[in-house]
Amino acid sequence: MHLSIQTRRDIVDVLHQRSLLATAEFYRLINRKLPVTILRLTVKPAGREFFHVVDSQTGKVLGFRRDHNEACALARRLETETRP
Repeated sequence: MHLSIQTRRDIVDVLHQRSLLATAEFYRLINRKLPVTILRLTVKPAGREFFHVVDSQTGKVLGFRRDHNEACALARRLETETRP
């Protein structure tokens, strides 16, 4: 991986962590529990052109798409269909 890409990823990761900490601090100040959102399905790149929709509990691929946005839409649709 190119050094500038890795540097950017590191910076984005740190900013994400700071955002999570700030959100947790906000909820602590207003005396409320931090909402927990656990998504069962995730979208992962597979090769150069495809994206897999993966069940995080089993690790099985439930579908794939060529476009990332379409893969995310599929994951959202499957997520709503599989909720009890």
